[in-house]
Amino acid sequence: MSKKIRDYIFFIFIVLFIAGTTLVSLYASGYKFNLGWPPRFNRLLVKTGMIAVDSLPSGATVYLNDQPLSNFSFNPWSKNYLTTAAKIRNVLPGEYTLRLERDGYLPLNKKISVYSGQTTAVEDINLFRSDLPFLITTAKEGALKLSANRKYLYIAAAAKIITLKNNQEKNLSQNVGTGEWLENQDKLLLAGWLIAATGSSGDFNYNELVGTTASQWHYDEETSRLYYQGKKSLSYLDTVNKTGVLVISGEDYLAYEPRGDYLFFVATANNQTKIKKYSLAAGRVEEEITLPNNGHYVFRSSGQTTLELYDEQNKTLYLIDPNNLTSGGRTIHDITSWQWLNNNTLLYNNNWEIYFFNLQQNKSSLLTRVGEEIKEIIWHKDGNYLIFSTASSLNAYDLKAGLITKIFQTEKIASPVLNDKDNTLYFWAKIGQQEGTYSLLLQ
Repeated sequence: MSKKIRDYIFFIFIVLFIAGTTLVSLYASGYKFNLGWPPRFNRLLVKTGMIAVDSLPSGATVYLNDQPLSNFSFNPWSKNYLTTAAKIRNVLPGEYTLRLERDGYLPLNKKISVYSGQTTAVEDINLFRSDLPFLITTAKEGALKLSANRKYLYIAAAAKIITLKNNQEKNLSQNVGTGEWLENQDKLLLAGWLIAATGSSGDFNYNELVGTTASQWHYDEETSRLYYQGKKSLSYLDTVNKTGVLVISGEDYLAYEPRGDYLFFVATANNQTKIKKYSLAAGRVEEEITLPNNGHYVFRSSGQTTLELYDEQNKTLYLIDPNNLTSGGRTIHDITSWQWLNNNTLLYNNNWEIYFFNLQQNKSSLLTRVGEEIKEIIWHKDGNYLIFSTASSLNAYDLKAGLITKIFQTEKIASPVLNDKDNTLYFWAKIGQQEGTYSLLLQ
């Protein structure tokens, strides 16, 4: 081989080395050739972006524009696909469809945008299981109540208490009303009965002490007083001493809520409807404010310091400071159901939309709008998502990702309740010809 040929080959290697080094450096610096058609020479070399994607649970296969992404491997026949958590580097700027798939879970699709020199974060995405619901017991449609410690489920239409750990049933003879679980005891208040979650030794019928005409029972655990409503009267029974006390009488009492040494109630008299703050110690009304006469009022207790008075007829929620009724409080119109995220933020819905309400700013912000009428919303505080139900479907809305996943659909669904400790949803449904209470594992 002549010297001229050797010099020529050497020169070619130098050029290839410089070109290769340049390309590697550009690629390492986040640049990439844009070889799309038609070619745009001013965009031939562009700075790429990156996608950081993670899911709960992790281990989901990552697809970009319907193509699974592969992990680097020296084995060309290896199908080692990229799974979450993952970083996708050197992605040309533009719009993409990101899809996550994991065995046993519903697939998730999200439109994303990638920008030059920036990282698009798609992290903490909730994936939901594709399991079918499990039938707990056959029952007609009715309310479900989950105990405060998430151990027991009361099924009103079946008159049963279910121990969720082992599905053991306690059959009740007292099938009146929806019932309410006590906050700090495994007992259910139902039509004048205090019923233990298991066994029968803890059951007690307080109707025998106050009479069967009493209604609208409420147990105040702070004072061990069992409040009830009579004809134009409000009274309580001291459950320790088994003595009754008439609190107030003379008006038509529409709703009430005891709080320690005070009783808040809505009453009508002289063609006026008012909410009043009654001091049990002083035996007098200390504050009152006037309400519209055409409402159907109920108190809804969520464990907040704020009083929650709901007008079911006009779908209006009054949030009232119990320490200062006349301060005006907050009023939310066109509201169907709600849940608290914290002391200052309320999550609520009307028929088609879900909102945040900020108490400090007294302002509502639209979260999302859906195509079916919303029946109930349930906030999962640890998962950072909410469940909302329609007449025939259960859906999850991921707040961080802004995504709605349809979890389950059937002929008819009602009364969903969430056990956020083990990510299980309980609800009544009609599936085929089978009506009953079902459970569904979410994650």
